[in-house]
Amino acid sequence: MTSIFFSIYVIPKKIVKEKTMYYTAFLTLGFFATSAFIYAFLKITGICKEIVSIQVAITLMVRGLLWFLSIYIYALAIDKIGVSRAMQYQSLKTPFGVVLTLFFLQEFLVTNVVTITLSTVLTLASAILLTIRKDTDKKIDKMGILYAIISAILLATTNLLQKWVTNQGIVYSQHIFTAMSSFLFACIYILLKDKNIKNVICIPKKSMGFTILGGCAFYFASFFQALAYKQLPASIVTIIVQLSSIWSILIGIVVFKEIDIEKHWKRISLGIITTILSIVILL
Repeated sequence: MTSIFFSIYVIPKKIVKEKTMYYTAFLTLGFFATSAFIYAFLKITGICKEIVSIQVAITLMVRGLLWFLSIYIYALAIDKIGVSRAMQYQSLKTPFGVVLTLFFLQEFLVTNVVTITLSTVLTLASAILLTIRKDTDKKIDKMGILYAIISAILLATTNLLQKWVTNQGIVYSQHIFTAMSSFLFACIYILLKDKNIKNVICIPKKSMGFTILGGCAFYFASFFQALAYKQLPASIVTIIVQLSSIWSILIGIVVFKEIDIEKHWKRISLGIITTILSIVILL
């Protein structure tokens, strides 16, 4: 489920043509609104009885800042080098994330490092195979590549923080703090850049709606990822979530007609098989 929602939440970027900072603002708004509604529901119904310490709350606020920066920088990368190229370099979040969790959370003590390493290599190979570019003669913007790699590092770090928080027993309450922080920093950024919020309010309602729905989808991606972290080591979850690359390819083919399936079916098939294999060897 996490991988599906991770592939869905970036779709608005392909539809909405507004400035990147406005897109980011409404994406974080959708994440915050969904988090607030579901958090209130879980509290009222008694499902969520968690008590969040100051240390955990601060960690989640930092995660919100890093997530805001990661999606903003990734959006800039897409603007410069396109979705397919940006996806290839952002897929580095998988090996970055595996390394971080293996060492900082000491998961090497409870996982098979050899298997995890092999699965990570296969994940990288699948990311390269599933990156089918157009305009191969076009010069690649190096800043776009740099942005995508920075975004990958930031996302890997946010996943590390989420796993740590989940290990503290905070599952249902974590998203409201992260979402509130990301939306707050998005608003602060716009105020610093535009000096007011008039321009962002004036963007078309259709663009607002699509982007807010993207933020809603990210909530469920984060929510299901937290549930997965509760049951599995983060290094394994990180690799499994790479399934989102398959869903992204399918969306590109079916919805946006980005890829000529007849021309690239061999490469796509091999990429999908490699992704599935990287997960199967973990079982």
